[in-house]
Amino acid sequence: MSRLLFRTVLVFLFSWSVSTVAAQQQTAPYSLEWEVVAVDSIPGMTTARLYAKLVNPTDYLTSVSGWDEMEGQVLTTTSFYQHPDGWATPNNNNPLLFVPLPDLRWDSWITIGIDVAPNGVAGEIPVGLFPPQTDLWVDQFEAGGSLVMDIDGAWFVTLGSSNGTAGDDLRVLVGQFTTDGVISGQLNLQVFSEGVAADDFLDDVYSVPIPEFDAGSVSSVNHRPSAGEVKWGLFPLENGGYRHDVDPRVTHWFTVDFSGKSIEEGRVRNGRFETTKSGVVVLKGARDQVFNSRVLR
Repeated sequence: MSRLLFRTVLVFLFSWSVSTVAAQQQTAPYSLEWEVVAVDSIPGMTTARLYAKLVNPTDYLTSVSGWDEMEGQVLTTTSFYQHPDGWATPNNNNPLLFVPLPDLRWDSWITIGIDVAPNGVAGEIPVGLFPPQTDLWVDQFEAGGSLVMDIDGAWFVTLGSSNGTAGDDLRVLVGQFTTDGVISGQLNLQVFSEGVAADDFLDDVYSVPIPEFDAGSVSSVNHRPSAGEVKWGLFPLENGGYRHDVDPRVTHWFTVDFSGKSIEEGRVRNGRFETTKSGVVVLKGARDQVFNSRVLR
């Protein structure tokens, strides 16, 4: 495999000092954040999407990469769910396939800005993988293992497509992961600030840590008793939270964040309670039995 080809494909100029690399790792203006898609999507597992959080609406994420001096990794302590009809990117995902193949919806993949086949009318393009040979990092990921780019590896789109633009919410989707393990790692984001590439490659590349996410802990709160679910009405509040109307059997509740940490709890009074934080809300009874749970964003 040619390193020159790798650098050319990603518009990279790989000449830097060790101190410069360290500075890029410490001063990243960007971050990565999780959003839970489904709990118990695959029994015992949680499906979550990883987003790059950028700074300006016109910022453009063009690649996510890793190499020997700055590894890119998405690690799990167990394994990632990989559907036999899925692939490393969602380039070929047709929503019509989710009817005969419902579990395909929870396949683990990496991307820039799309979760199904690209819409050319909207300016989207397929997500590219490098190198074309899959044995360096893609095959291990597709077999359910951690994603490790420690030689040369990247997924990318080119400036001019709509995939990588931050938009008003300042977020670009970079992957979906289904697992019952703890996810951690770091990724190198190449971002063109305000859509303009810097003269020096390293001015556009930052090593960004992935917040630790305990998918198994989130999934473990989603079990239900054989008696079935209880009545649960959900009503948005003006302050951004929710009012919950529940069955009289529900006496208390708690919310865990998307790392499995308890962040909010309380008693149910007159069949109602309110929540203010995003996470997995769990309903419990007088004997601490879990009745139901729901993901709120």
